[in-house]
Amino acid sequence: MRLMGMMAGGPPPEDGEEENVFSRARGPSPAEKQTRKAVLVGLVLLLLAGIWLYLQGGENRALNALSPAQRASLFQETRDSFREMCMGDAGTTRFPKRCAQMADFLTRFTECDTACQREIAPALQRSMR
Repeated sequence: MRLMGMMAGGPPPEDGEEENVFSRARGPSPAEKQTRKAVLVGLVLLLLAGIWLYLQGGENRALNALSPAQRASLFQETRDSFREMCMGDAGTTRFPKRCAQMADFLTRFTECDTACQREIAPALQRSMR
């Protein structure tokens, strides 16, 4: 038995101790397991953050994909709806969330000039409160 221990490259086993030929094939230590888990969790979080960022830009990508005529038409329809629903006597008090969403959507258009920005400003300010 002592000879096999020495041939395997390790010290000979002590008396009463069994020789473990597979001692190098042990599993990872607890510290290694924690490191692997931390790396895996980090990668999953990074992937989720990337997906979230990609989805946040989806509306802008959709607007940029429209033809100029479609984009102008959508802008005009949204602006007209905003004026009808959110301006005037009722203002943004009747539908504050919807008006804030429409105002935010209008800011994504390059067609929203200074006059447009002034019109939607009250709805945007209410949404920030």
